[in-house]
Amino acid sequence: MGFPKTQLLWKGETYLHRLVRVLGALAPVTVVLREPIHVPGARVVVNPDPERGMLSSLQIGISGASGPVMFTPVDFGHVREETVQGLVAAYRGQPVFNPQFDGRRGHPTIISAETVHGLLALPPTANPKDLLRTLEPGWFPCADPGILRDVDDPEAYRMVVAEL
Repeated sequence: MGFPKTQLLWKGETYLHRLVRVLGALAPVTVVLREPIHVPGARVVVNPDPERGMLSSLQIGISGASGPVMFTPVDFGHVREETVQGLVAAYRGQPVFNPQFDGRRGHPTIISAETVHGLLALPPTANPKDLLRTLEPGWFPCADPGILRDVDDPEAYRMVVAEL
């Protein structure tokens, strides 16, 4: 991207601050970053070696959790508030629970306490999907294309902003 995705803007907010606000309305938020910075409304933890992969950051963020956890990569900053609220309200203890738009799984994801333990047991260089795809998922059908909008480069960002 050329700069941290946390600083991408959507509707006048950075992705990071928007997701902390949206998710923080429901539960305490932990943010995993490369460097320690103050993020209002969130507990910040640092991944000292993010090059190990996405799972290493997820493991740092979920360590110590005693119940279900909701997570999302920061580049899914377009998810609607009502989608997050509906997802949480519909969750019934499934091992993995995702919003679904147009037949496709998106973010944020809710995982059970047992799934948290399973992810923590994986080597940090593994892919979280190695475990998550083996579990029986629960689905929350929604009309929110933002759950699918992963922004990996400037062109994808331009397309998403123009689309939504």
